[in-house]
Amino acid sequence: MEGPRPGFPRQYGPDRLDHQPGIPLFPQEATRDLVTIFLLVAMMFFLSAFVTPFLGPARSPQLSELIVPDWYLLFSWGLLKVADIFPQFTIGAGTPLKTEFSAAFWGDLLSGIPVIFLLVLPFIDRGRESRPAKAPFRSAFGIAFLIAWIFTSSLYSIREVVAQRWTAPNGTALIPDGTMKWFFVIPPVLVGLTSYLALRRLAFAPMRRYLVPYVLILTAIVVAQAGAIAANPAALGPAQGFFPEILIALAIVVVPTVLTAFFLFRAPESTARKVSTWAGALGLLAFMGFYGAVAYLDRPTALGWVLSVLWPNMNTLVLMPIFAIGTAWLGTRRPYSTYEYLLNECYQCGKCHTVCPVTKVEDDALGGLNLVYNTFKKQHDGVPLWTCLACDACSAVCPLDIQYSDYILEERRKVNAAMAADGGRRE
Repeated sequence: MEGPRPGFPRQYGPDRLDHQPGIPLFPQEATRDLVTIFLLVAMMFFLSAFVTPFLGPARSPQLSELIVPDWYLLFSWGLLKVADIFPQFTIGAGTPLKTEFSAAFWGDLLSGIPVIFLLVLPFIDRGRESRPAKAPFRSAFGIAFLIAWIFTSSLYSIREVVAQRWTAPNGTALIPDGTMKWFFVIPPVLVGLTSYLALRRLAFAPMRRYLVPYVLILTAIVVAQAGAIAANPAALGPAQGFFPEILIALAIVVVPTVLTAFFLFRAPESTARKVSTWAGALGLLAFMGFYGAVAYLDRPTALGWVLSVLWPNMNTLVLMPIFAIGTAWLGTRRPYSTYEYLLNECYQCGKCHTVCPVTKVEDDALGGLNLVYNTFKKQHDGVPLWTCLACDACSAVCPLDIQYSDYILEERRKVNAAMAADGGRRE
């Protein structure tokens, strides 16, 4: 019995046996990388031993006492500074196994987490390549952890500069140290949750049952925080004389957030999407216009007092409204259709073009990158839509398991339905 033709397997899914041969990580790739690393380390040792760097003149006493590392080490410096919030104790005092859990220990441990994560990622993620929407939890964790968390820790590393430059009219810091420490937690969590909901929505998943509670909780926190400030003007201290301006600023923050949450809870998704778009745009314009009017037309010092109320509560009154409105828009926006989403994963590897029997005889297909990509992008004269045999040879070798024949059959059904509606005539 004749076996399957070369290049035309009939197995589908991740368990198929026709995997393309590759280069193993160990020992081939690992050996090559180790040789490269050793070579670079040897070059650095040579340069450090024989090329003495020029230190330059002594530092001028007029310069700032704050010395910061290079930008790519700011996050580690911020983690060292925030480590004092962890408990500090000693284990095994008076013994050779004495271990001090000091702020330096916690800072070193926190600084090593991103590096450890990158080292173990190739060993825990051993599946086939996938787009972020197909791995929303992993992608959202990576966005929140490697981007938002590193950004917030980098900002905390220059807390002295923030405290010195961002001050209220009475000289106090606009962002106290306690607010900046919470900045480590709240923005990364918000970024992670918003990214997860947006990626799931991009993958054509209904997210209303997750989206509504998330936005309502953020809205409730914003309303509660703004209400507590508005109900107790005496607690504002010197800023109490600018209470009308503070109320207007709070209203600009609260009203768009409440409108977005209300329509998301009660209205259809299409209406909620429009409301979130307009609420976010008008809220931003009102915010900028109000600040400009206060700073230019009204009392210029009022702007500093308004900021002295908002910025200490930036995690709630500034960030949460932004994420509530942005998440409502991302979670209700119209995603791709099913086949558009699947075909959009094509990265033009050309395997489908190699095994397709149509490309052996069809000149139009021979001239393109590959049949799948050209059909999806409409970069052809329509011939591939009707010359496709739906044999699924392309699906069998696709590294992303794209079922191209399903898309072809769906498109043919659409054309036939249009022809039937037009009385059998094809335009």
